[in-house]
Amino acid sequence: MVRDPFLDGLVGSWDLQGQMGETRLHQAVTARWVLGGRYVQLSFRELDGSPYEALYHLGRDEATGLYVLHLLDSTGVYPEPSHVVGRGSREGDSIPFVFADAEEPFTNRLGWDAAAQAWEWELTYVEKGEVRTFATKRMVSSI
Repeated sequence: MVRDPFLDGLVGSWDLQGQMGETRLHQAVTARWVLGGRYVQLSFRELDGSPYEALYHLGRDEATGLYVLHLLDSTGVYPEPSHVVGRGSREGDSIPFVFADAEEPFTNRLGWDAAAQAWEWELTYVEKGEVRTFATKRMVSSI
């Protein structure tokens, strides 16, 4: 098994800032390889004093090249797999992870901005046929 070089770029410590609706985000993020080097685990912790935490597990199926993102956070337990597991194929320096809820498709796009040396997340959903932004996040190295 070879570690995916795109995902390997996530490994480290990051300062995340962004916006989710009216809420400003400022989180500490640490990323490391786990589960025998099959997944990169990202641990998110809010720095504004709120109790929010999240774990993301990103992996790549070697046979198909498909990327998978598992989302777990402190907002609740979601029994519907399409709410917590996204799949996507790499498109240049980004991966649009699609969470295939038939009623409200949701996309969490992870992208690398080489010029700024930053990772960006753009979370969008479709409502009445129109794409709307749920959140935008930017991670820069905290080292």
